[in-house]
Amino acid sequence: MNYQLLLRIEQPVRAGLIGTGAFGNSFLFQARRTPNLEIIAVCDQDIDAARRACIHSGVAAADLAVCTTAAEAHAAVEARKTVLTTAGLLLADLPLAVLIEATGVPEAGARHGLAAIQQGQHVIMVSKETAAVAGPLLAAKARQAGVVYTTGDGDQPSMCIGLLTWAETLGLDVVCAGKATEADFVYTPAAGTVTNGRQTVTVSDDGGWDLWPLTAGDPLARVQGRSRTLAALPQAGVAEYTEMAIVMNDTGYGHDGERLHAPIVRLQEIPELLRPAQDGGQLRREKVIDVVNCLRRDDEAGMGGGVFVVVRCHDRTSWELLRRKGHLLSRDGDYAALYMPYHLLGVETATSIFSAAVLGLPTGGLDTRPVTEVGIRATADLRAGQRLVMDRDHAIPGATPVFTPPVPVAPDAPVPFYMAAGATLAADVEAGTLLTYRMIEEPAGSVLWALKREQDRLFLA
Repeated sequence: MNYQLLLRIEQPVRAGLIGTGAFGNSFLFQARRTPNLEIIAVCDQDIDAARRACIHSGVAAADLAVCTTAAEAHAAVEARKTVLTTAGLLLADLPLAVLIEATGVPEAGARHGLAAIQQGQHVIMVSKETAAVAGPLLAAKARQAGVVYTTGDGDQPSMCIGLLTWAETLGLDVVCAGKATEADFVYTPAAGTVTNGRQTVTVSDDGGWDLWPLTAGDPLARVQGRSRTLAALPQAGVAEYTEMAIVMNDTGYGHDGERLHAPIVRLQEIPELLRPAQDGGQLRREKVIDVVNCLRRDDEAGMGGGVFVVVRCHDRTSWELLRRKGHLLSRDGDYAALYMPYHLLGVETATSIFSAAVLGLPTGGLDTRPVTEVGIRATADLRAGQRLVMDRDHAIPGATPVFTPPVPVAPDAPVPFYMAAGATLAADVEAGTLLTYRMIEEPAGSVLWALKREQDRLFLA
């Protein structure tokens, strides 16, 4: 597809960014080099971080204006300066076509996304923490307001949806789609180790590892053996559950149980494992969204953060030709894996911005609705009064994410992960228990909670 022909832009698109973390920084830098895209406002709770991000992107310090009021912000825009602010809601008052919400804070994402839609701005929701809870309602509100709410290209939900819908457009028979975890599992034969960049596990003393190939013995048993051997390395975590839930809600695909399979596989093994159980794979159903941990040798290219689909090979003649060209087929030739080995964070997000502003179309789903939620199950005894504090990977000690059905807010219903995260427990919770609304203290004045209840009335009543 020729994007320059598809996205004909008659005048520059004005956009604003909230959140200057890794995603926001990469977006700002590339946006300055993207034709017909103007970033007129940048927001972060840390104003110095916002300033550094803008200067790093190429904006002169003299062209930045710190603003605390709408009047100051409008004056800065008129003077062709870039607005810097700590007040996210201020951007809803500016002449933006598109807002990019990248705070990663569920409550902030809810407030900013709702305000932007109410003011007639398109919303690129990078904050998966918000999207996993209230994305369907925000998408519905956007449609009603005549604007677009969407996932953003460069982040895995949008990239996975793009690859999946491309495959379906071609009439391919998709049985599974998903992403690879962010960090590859890198095997170094000379050292007999596997590392994910943070931690290292020794797998053999002599540089040989009998679980490296799947050809010997039962593939499922050998993959399970890899999981046991590499248990010390973080595998699929909260981010994977959250992102894949968004894909499910945008596509109508489902999950294959409360937990992701997340096998540790080499690229060529994906079509061996992520296929129906009756054909030797792990899946108990089809049209499944799942995750892989990509295992590779230290001299091989990987897939950290990339996306894939697994399809049936109905036309053996064509697919065997493609195998000879290096494409990934199962050994029996029944299934193939198609993949993109990358996601480029904010470097790619302009395509979502232009799709919304020029075409009026999301790069996510057209009919987003609740298909699944990410709940939270205790893995240790938790005590009343304990605050559910997340670490840098959003993990909560003594708890694990799980998939749950979408159900209305009720005392005994499972509470979504990002509605529980940061909250205080109202009751003791035994290990193994699925947390419910009754077990946590509801925060006062939460927009996220209000949106969830409204979403329930719209879709689940």
